[in-house]
Amino acid sequence: MKTTAALVALLLVSLLSAQTPPAPPPEARQFDFWVGDWEVFSPDGKKQGENRIERMADGWGLLENWTAANGTTGKSLNTWTPRTKRWQQFWVSAGGALELTGGLNDMGEMVLEGRFIRRDGQEQVNRITWIPNSDGTVRQLWQSSTDGGATWATAFDGLYRKKG
Repeated sequence: MKTTAALVALLLVSLLSAQTPPAPPPEARQFDFWVGDWEVFSPDGKKQGENRIERMADGWGLLENWTAANGTTGKSLNTWTPRTKRWQQFWVSAGGALELTGGLNDMGEMVLEGRFIRRDGQEQVNRITWIPNSDGTVRQLWQSSTDGGATWATAFDGLYRKKG
């Protein structure tokens, strides 16, 4: 009897592990223009760092691995969420963590926004826009606001160029 139960359990585990996970929806590919190994430059041409963006979890997400020119690092996990029909990004660096949500605008740019409380207690809104250019580069514009979005300051403006 124990042998039969063990065989049934083994068969069930085999069947469950053999099931193919669902394929991601087409929206999960909206951010594919950002995938690759990149060098990132400021508007005046100075190298700001390097970024590797890779697909993960069978196409359900993107993993970002940022290394700034000064050696600091950051990572983000990006995923399309079918329930909310929005993209989510969870960014983590030595400076803290930030959750952003959003999606493609009418111009095909990825725009994500999130709020956090700064160390001085003030709420800050962050908006990051990724703009795919026809030459294969991507512009990332990170803006922040401390007045609820009435005015914006540029926190980062980088041009991504593929390595190699």
